[in-house]
Amino acid sequence: ATFESHWNDEEFEPYDINKLRQAIDRERCATEDSSPIAFFDLHPYPFQQEILEHLAAERQMFQKKRQLIVAATGTGKTMIAAFDYKRFAEHERPNLLFIAHRRDILTQALGTFRAVLRDQNFGDLLTGRDKPSQDQHLFCMIQSYNSQGMDSLPRDHFRYVVVDEFHHSEAASYQRLLGHVQPALLLG
Repeated sequence: ATFESHWNDEEFEPYDINKLRQAIDRERCATEDSSPIAFFDLHPYPFQQEILEHLAAERQMFQKKRQLIVAATGTGKTMIAAFDYKRFAEHERPNLLFIAHRRDILTQALGTFRAVLRDQNFGDLLTGRDKPSQDQHLFCMIQSYNSQGMDSLPRDHFRYVVVDEFHHSEAASYQRLLGHVQPALLLG
């Protein structure tokens, strides 16, 4: 029964030697200057798409501007946030603030957003050792947000804010951020 449920799942893709060979040939033909991520056409998994649809429906029907995604580790919550931002940024790239408490989380999130948006120049890190060249699309440590005086920016400067590991939001450092920003959308 378990095998049958996996076999019939829409995420299942049968092995195809020709598709494999084509993918290998594409990789061999890629120039050294090209970014390998440009060859991927990323799409949300069906369960991620379902979450994205729920987010959109709540915004449209109930005018929800603050939402929380609760899912197990490794299920792609950052990917969901990136796809959601991509949908939100359909005609422009509104200011984005992605907050986390560790640099490695930010580095991975930045890579995820760049891959989903297909823009390897998107965003900058703001950490103790990384200084951004702009303040429109920031992947920022909460400690850096507070110590760099980011709350001197207008309250609505960031139109889309993601707070990673939202269970930390009760900490004073996060409360300072959440008390200041007034984005069009806040995603925890």
